[in-house]
Amino acid sequence: MTSGDDWIAHARALIAPGSDAAAAGPSQIELRRAVSAAYYGLFHTLALAGSGIYVAGGERLRFQVTRAFSHTAMRKVCAAYVRSPAKPFPAGLEHLNRRPPSPGLIVVAQAFELLQEGRYTADYDMLAVFELEDVAELVVASAKAVQAFQAVRTMPDTVVFLAALLLSDKWTRRG
Repeated sequence: MTSGDDWIAHARALIAPGSDAAAAGPSQIELRRAVSAAYYGLFHTLALAGSGIYVAGGERLRFQVTRAFSHTAMRKVCAAYVRSPAKPFPAGLEHLNRRPPSPGLIVVAQAFELLQEGRYTADYDMLAVFELEDVAELVVASAKAVQAFQAVRTMPDTVVFLAALLLSDKWTRRG
């Protein structure tokens, strides 16, 4: 599987000086693809880490679990972590996090929201015009979020976060 770092390297290459045949810099297509690749760098980092929690049944099964991660559900979880880091889950599920999530997870959640919005605009709003500086900031945000995630990857609150990314829309207050 392609790693998140590979996606981010691709995004950087798309906006690197001289990546466009014309001297004017990256084209709108390259800028859009860089935004999308930056998002997918973080998305795939989280989905791959999340699938690793559940699957000991080999690479094919892990890939299938990775495919079950929903962009929308992941964004909702990230929004909850950003909006209310001390209590990201609804009443009845507070026991999942006994203490506030680490600051690194909040960095990840904030970046995910920002990058998903950017990716949606890049992929679907054909009237949007992207500036190199703004795209470069998104690529840097993705790289920083992946780095922040790697630093907290094995923490108990991270395991809960990853489980929520996949399962939160299936959880009920009754357990």
